[in-house]
Amino acid sequence: MKGHPIEVLVAYGKHEVLEGDPIEGIVIAKFPNVKAARDWYYSEAYQSAAQHRKRGAIYHGLIVEGVS
Repeated sequence: MKGHPIEVLVAYGKHEVLEGDPIEGIVIAKFPNVKAARDWYYSEAYQSAAQHRKRGAIYHGLIVEGVS
């Protein structure tokens, strides 16, 4: 995350699934805009780390544009 404007709002805290399949955990990160989120996701550093993460579990990644 170094060099990217990321604010982690939630990281694997206690949670309750109300609908859908169970999850082990969730991370919610705030970026200044969608471009910054994409830049981080497609960065060489993140993609290199993500290769290892994806071997251990099923993950879902989303970018959700906020409201003003």
